[in-house]
Amino acid sequence: MSYYDTLGVSENATQDEIKKAFRKLSKQHHPDVNGGDDVMFKQIVEAYESLGDENKRANYDNRRRQDDFFTRFNQQDRFNMSDMFDQVFGNAFNSQQRTQKGQDIRVQIHVSFDEAFHGTTKTFDVNGQSIRMTFKPGLKTGQRFRIAGKGYPHQLNTSLPNGDLVVEIHVISDNRFIMQGNDIWLEKTLPWYDIMLGCSIPLETPEGLINLKIPRGTYPEKTLRLKEKGYPVYGTEQRGSLLVKIHASYPELNEEQLEYIEKIKQNNG
Repeated sequence: MSYYDTLGVSENATQDEIKKAFRKLSKQHHPDVNGGDDVMFKQIVEAYESLGDENKRANYDNRRRQDDFFTRFNQQDRFNMSDMFDQVFGNAFNSQQRTQKGQDIRVQIHVSFDEAFHGTTKTFDVNGQSIRMTFKPGLKTGQRFRIAGKGYPHQLNTSLPNGDLVVEIHVISDNRFIMQGNDIWLEKTLPWYDIMLGCSIPLETPEGLINLKIPRGTYPEKTLRLKEKGYPVYGTEQRGSLLVKIHASYPELNEEQLEYIEKIKQNNG
């Protein structure tokens, strides 16, 4: 099943449609919600992390096309390519590769969004060894770290180097924040008059509460950008932006308030 199937969207879906599908499904299947499905939630997060970013989505689509091509090729060919190379080269190349070192050990570490954002240290046991790893801020799902010599010893020749330990990261999504590359998206709904007149509001971010200034004359659906307040770029001092989309609510008005609005309308007419 493709990531598009997981999110219930077509392959031609817009980024906005993908985002809306993710928000709906993540809320529906979040483990903290009654009846939530942890396995399904992780699948939804994994799908969005590949499709929610345009560059990752393009890479994913390219891989799918390549997989389809080679699947059709393998179905049509009438000989085994591996057998042909074995006959010509006597399998010398593969034998050499197998005898260079022991087998790698691959592990997957799950970290919270907060740990990924701020950086974290993890200790775990692998092959009878206690491994302690410190990660910088900005971890992302799919990142791999390789520690030489911490894998299995060679099965036939113990004088050869051990394999490596390959650690793959999986970041548990936080449904309060929508990631797009290294930008973090938030949405805020305010009364229309606060948007027009301007105000200051508390805003929950991965770094805690901040005061966000809504400039006078802001309009509904406008996006405010806070540069260098987004997700860290791993191993650098750079960060993405914090993007806040402003939605308007329209409280019920009494007759006197409506009369004021009518006067404004007439003056502008």
